[in-house]
Amino acid sequence: MTKGTPSMGKRHKSSHIRCRRCGSISFNFKRKVCVQCGFGNSAKLRSHKWMRKADY
Repeated sequence: MTKGTPSMGKRHKSSHIRCRRCGSISFNFKRKVCVQCGFGNSAKLRSHKWMRKADY
């Protein structure tokens, strides 16, 4: 199997569609979860401490 230019022509399948809650193209329709806002996983918006600036 080659790894170069011929393989790049086969990349036409999409695994993410537009999310109903946040509107970004981050909803995985196979897992039914949005990776940006967490829709389908929980009612809360997805957020982590490393996403925010540290308070000094």
